[in-house]
Amino acid sequence: MSGRWWNGILGGWVTLTLGVPFLLIAIAGRALPADVLACARFGLAGLTLLAVMAARGGGPAAVAAISRLARNRPGDLLLVGLCGAAAPSVLITVGEHHVETGLSSLLLASTPIWIAAGGHVLLPAERLRAAQTACLAVALCGTALLTTGGHASGRSPWPLLPLAAAVSYACANLAVRSRLRTEDALTLTCAQMTVAAIVTAPFAAVHVPDIVWSPPAWAATAALGVVCSGFGWLANTVLVQRVSAVRASLVSFAAPVVSIALGAVVLEERLSPLQLAAAGIVLTAVAAFGAMSRTPRREVRAILELAILGFLAEHDMHAYELRRRITLLMGHARPVSDGSLYPALQRMRRRGLLAGRTEPGEGGPARQVYTLTGAGRTELLRRLTGPDDLEISDRNRYFVLLAFLHLLPSPEAQAAVLRRRLDFLDDPKRGFFADGDRPLRQDELASPFQAGIQHIARVTSAAERDWLAGTLATLRPETSTP
Repeated sequence: MSGRWWNGILGGWVTLTLGVPFLLIAIAGRALPADVLACARFGLAGLTLLAVMAARGGGPAAVAAISRLARNRPGDLLLVGLCGAAAPSVLITVGEHHVETGLSSLLLASTPIWIAAGGHVLLPAERLRAAQTACLAVALCGTALLTTGGHASGRSPWPLLPLAAAVSYACANLAVRSRLRTEDALTLTCAQMTVAAIVTAPFAAVHVPDIVWSPPAWAATAALGVVCSGFGWLANTVLVQRVSAVRASLVSFAAPVVSIALGAVVLEERLSPLQLAAAGIVLTAVAAFGAMSRTPRREVRAILELAILGFLAEHDMHAYELRRRITLLMGHARPVSDGSLYPALQRMRRRGLLAGRTEPGEGGPARQVYTLTGAGRTELLRRLTGPDDLEISDRNRYFVLLAFLHLLPSPEAQAAVLRRRLDFLDDPKRGFFADGDRPLRQDELASPFQAGIQHIARVTSAAERDWLAGTLATLRPETSTP
């Protein structure tokens, strides 16, 4: 199963386990005080995940893994336990007595906004573009209509509590993404639920006499702990580690849609036309954001199309030979499968860049042979003559570009591309590790491994500069550099 499908399954599961608790809490809350429910929920989640860990590697190994994580990352573990479970539960529990459910849900759905704001500082590589921010704003407006019917409550300070819970969730997700990304997700989630259970236990102990025995309430509590807090939060942790923190948190927008749908089916609550329209707004905005977030996939598509154009410009090929050559060129960094090659060939045929003809196979069935059209050759020359900045700075994309630069008929055009690469290498701000705009020297780095990265990069860049200078001198003597 591809990573994209796996991420989709995780996202769907997290959406369900964020939406279902609205119904389960309504059932369990009839017999259990809120703090008892929270402690039981986190305790059951921790025990469930501990059992899974024990089944995977044995009970002692499970306990040892949690202990090792607690010793190595005590501050981070306490942070995600408090901010990801205990603190939001307390804030929401207190706030729900004073804040309308709709407004509380809206404020909790602002979590991606706070993650985006914090990620702008902590995760520079995951900063949002303006269009993505606009999608989040539209989704937030849709959530407002969905949960409040378009009406806001009064000016009481109590809404600050669910708002603080949203910020708390954001802090936990950012901590997982920036500091705990390489930790085992099962161990991390189990430890997180254990911390939350320990923190909420004193509050729950005070209200133990108020517990009422009710089979439906305890069944709802068990489902809430095992399914939602246990396996649901585990899926959330995996998703945060695999994709950006903002994309992982987008499920908080879709969760109210699930909860309201369950309310309509199970509790016979009626959905207004406004709520149905708002649900459509939320889902559309989230889908648009997801489409914008697949930029790396579009980048891979661009590299693949350039390689197809380049190889077919040299001579006609059938798909098997084309895939073999592309894999040799860039497969070490961008694996090429039939699932990506054949759709690319069909797209390019529809655009008139390629043509195909059927030829008899060698002792087998007929095969399709692809050839470059005039439009395809024009597109190739355009791509080679005016590559974008990423095709100059990204090593893998640049190597694909360089592999077919000989197809440019003009030495001046070839030299122009190489000069852009040389200018990029000569940028004094370049470096894997920097202090502001100044790359750090090897003796300033934190470890010999970081120093090794810096050393290898500098040696490689120096060799490439020498080659570029010599090649430029061959292409046009006046372009040579001292």
